[in-house]
Amino acid sequence: MLPPKPPALDARSAAGLVRQWRRAVEPEALAAAYDALAGAGPLVPTPWGALLVTGYEECRQVLTGREWLTLGARWRDAHRPGWRASASTVGLCETPLQQDPPEHTARRRPLNAVLSPRVVREAAERLVEPLTERHVGEFAAAVRRDGTADVVAGVCRPLPTALLAEMAGLPEWIDRGWLAAESAAMVRVEELAAPPSVVRRADAAAGTLLDAYDRALAERRRRPTGDLLSQWAAEDPAGARYLLLTLFSAGVPTTAALLGGTALALTTRPALAERIRRDPGFAVPLTEELLRWDPPGRVVTRVAGADTALGDRPVPAGRVVHALIGAAHRDPSRFPDPHRFDPHRFGPGRPAQRLLAFGGGLHYCLGSHLARAQALAFARAFARELPGARCAAPPVRHTGPSMADIARLTIHSPLTYRETEGQ
Repeated sequence: MLPPKPPALDARSAAGLVRQWRRAVEPEALAAAYDALAGAGPLVPTPWGALLVTGYEECRQVLTGREWLTLGARWRDAHRPGWRASASTVGLCETPLQQDPPEHTARRRPLNAVLSPRVVREAAERLVEPLTERHVGEFAAAVRRDGTADVVAGVCRPLPTALLAEMAGLPEWIDRGWLAAESAAMVRVEELAAPPSVVRRADAAAGTLLDAYDRALAERRRRPTGDLLSQWAAEDPAGARYLLLTLFSAGVPTTAALLGGTALALTTRPALAERIRRDPGFAVPLTEELLRWDPPGRVVTRVAGADTALGDRPVPAGRVVHALIGAAHRDPSRFPDPHRFDPHRFGPGRPAQRLLAFGGGLHYCLGSHLARAQALAFARAFARELPGARCAAPPVRHTGPSMADIARLTIHSPLTYRETEGQ
């Protein structure tokens, strides 16, 4: 027998639930908001006319169904007059992130070869491990020297930036710290109802990033060096600027969020770090649980391209929906006891659980393998180099609800693992 449908929400009650969700930042506060939304049903109307999608199965349908389209340039031309004044929005609409076939297929094709599982496995051995060892080692030295250090500024943002820059062959004159900061600023334009100050900052970042990419590509056209940047510059220089925009504006902030969540878990739950020191393989289920517990991207927005349905609820063509990935990952029908942080739910002998943290269908994140490889290497190096590490202050997060990632996490640690071994 199917459970009874929840009673229909009046507009005032729905607005209150949406407001509670938008104000929540920490995973624990979001859990309460997700429960309240789920209690109102799998589709909750918003004051701006969209629907919040809360159930796992309904979110999966939005991510994988061909009838669900991005809010790309065609949609914005029809529904958002003046949107082309935002350089960051225009830039994102030139990337596969905000495109549908056939444009999406053509723009994504060059990235498929760069981020395939085989290439990532090779990169993990050649680049991920040594770069992670270097960044975490330097960070541990800073903690020992200064007493505390911010792991987001020290590792979480620089590591994925350095890795992607090395893979792409970016010239050294593009400062990596600047690149990480501008990439993070630009992607903030995707936050729901981003305030004007955030949009202005994102637009400025988009302009300077594209200028830098254009200059680098022009250099490689004149003097190719056999790297990926030279290949893209020769094949499609106009499109290559947006491939670089995709790599860094999508890859750096999301991976940094995953690494920040990993550092928070290892410093607030010290038994996890001790377990990884004894069993490095434990980093695998830990990473999966972190992706479930606090996914780097919490909201995916789509529009119905035709009359359709989510679950047993009809959705008319043109209706915008926000798939709440965080809520889907707290759906008790899919993840028993969902508000308990439990890496063992992904351990050996447990049924495979399909997470939605990297999307699905045509827009499944090509960088998922690379992000996971960095998270595993980071967890192992952090646990080894910073035993006993703790948070020196509560984490500072960006306000959400789409990207409430950790902006600052100050760490202190008494000793390194090598020092404890020598005692």
